[in-house]
Amino acid sequence: MENEKGILSLAESMELTMDKSNLSVVGDIGEVIIDAAMDDGIFKDIPVIGAIVGAGKCIKNVSDVLFTKKLIAFLFELRDTNVHEREEAIEKWESDAKYRIRVGEILLNMINRCDDTQKAKWLSKLFYELVLKRNETELFMRAEKVLSSLSVTDIINFLALPQSSFTVLSLEEGEPYANSGLYRMEPGGLDMIEEGTMGMTKSKMHITIVGEWIYSTLNGFVQPETK
Repeated sequence: MENEKGILSLAESMELTMDKSNLSVVGDIGEVIIDAAMDDGIFKDIPVIGAIVGAGKCIKNVSDVLFTKKLIAFLFELRDTNVHEREEAIEKWESDAKYRIRVGEILLNMINRCDDTQKAKWLSKLFYELVLKRNETELFMRAEKVLSSLSVTDIINFLALPQSSFTVLSLEEGEPYANSGLYRMEPGGLDMIEEGTMGMTKSKMHITIVGEWIYSTLNGFVQPETK
């Protein structure tokens, strides 16, 4: 629905972009100069970009430029998806009574919370894997909260952990991720440390299901089962 000025609201234009637009026209943010792109009309068929820019205008405000770059980075990662799968996923999300805010508004708020374009790309990969492919909207919402709570550097360091040992960390190793939702702490205590011998074990940080999905999805590994 349009507002009084006949211009789609930003949230509605985001939903229209996800539902109906051919995202293959979106270029890699590293190759895009936004003002030039607007002058050339490259994004004229992407409703949410048009809603930000306005008819015949270029983006001048710094915050708008940064937000638009993050938005383009998010859309770029979805460039190979088809309209049908996006439309179907959005409809399922909208029909869930738990979510009272429009999907377009939720996604725009998530993108706005991203520190930079790298986080926006990560968010998009998780959206594709969890929402489009698996209809795991709640898991996606939880994963976004984890992303927004950590710095880009902390996420990069987390993704660089060895696949053979990322699931359990010492308290010292896991300290940067404490209270983020990536790990849960399991306190030490009296336990069998070797056959026939009891002893005190140290507290450990154990990966959460959200942490597993973030690690596996962003590293391109085989995804874990949902729980």
